[in-house]
Amino acid sequence: MNAAELQTAFLKHIKNQLPPHVALVDAIADQLNLSNDSAYRRIRGEKHLTFDEIQILASHYKISLDSFLHLETDSLVFWGRNIDRATFDFEKYLQGIVRQLEYFIPFEQKQMFYLNKDIPIFHHFMFPELAAFKCYFWGRYDLDYTKFNKDQFLIEDYIDIFNTTGKKISDLYLQIPSVEIWNLDCINTTIRQIEYYRETRIFKSQQDIENVYDCLEKLVTHIEKQVEYGYKFPPGKPEQENKIKYSVYINEFNLGDNTIIVELDGEKMVFLNHNVINYIMTNKQEFINYTFETLKILLKKSMLISEISERDRRLFFHTLRERIHERRKAKVT
Repeated sequence: MNAAELQTAFLKHIKNQLPPHVALVDAIADQLNLSNDSAYRRIRGEKHLTFDEIQILASHYKISLDSFLHLETDSLVFWGRNIDRATFDFEKYLQGIVRQLEYFIPFEQKQMFYLNKDIPIFHHFMFPELAAFKCYFWGRYDLDYTKFNKDQFLIEDYIDIFNTTGKKISDLYLQIPSVEIWNLDCINTTIRQIEYYRETRIFKSQQDIENVYDCLEKLVTHIEKQVEYGYKFPPGKPEQENKIKYSVYINEFNLGDNTIIVELDGEKMVFLNHNVINYIMTNKQEFINYTFETLKILLKKSMLISEISERDRRLFFHTLRERIHERRKAKVT
């Protein structure tokens, strides 16, 4: 492949990453600070991209040049932004999730695969009190966020952004067809978190403990209803004209690691969870293919409970609710 062909292929690769409503010429002109005419000349191959321009485009669109050029290396290129513990802010964190989901929405063919270690994060935002608790816990315990380290937790101090930005997250998630692999242990982390705060008296209100447990149980029941119907809908509103496919599998022996694979018009990307609530992503094709093949193997070894397998579905969610009831009734010593 000569230089002109490589440039054409490079720009085509960028075009495939763009949402359907964004023109390649506009994207190139914007990133390289060029006129549309100059951008067109590069797209048509009349003018070569400079090394600086390649660097700008590769950096912005997260393109691994060794992968693109098929260079044989053992490196895997990931990118992401670690949460700054000193300046962590709920609103900014949630807005980041909103922007990522908004990027997915315009694609005509889209699907999200979620290999669960915990309840997938997006579900929590349908129940703001539960989302407020979860994010507070992550901020205080896992990030050691100094703002939370002395005071007790009270839902009403944090609920506003979960009623607004949190709702945006759940609304966007409901528009993306999803496949999830669950395990009975997916609920354990949340139960342990609630119990830890109850036992250490970090909950300021006994009613908040009840509210969080109520929301967790409602969440499990809502997920069960979506699994039964086989499509997504807001809590209590199953009458949907546009039915977004929702498939759930049970794997008794494999507890996932919160890996997310997103497929957008044939292109795939992988998001890896690390350090509790941080994510890194890659479009390194070899890694994506390996991850996707692993997922397909797990799906073959898992039981589909969406729309079918009523007995197994009911037993699975009944067991989750029993775990919640058992801990709710336990006395704190």
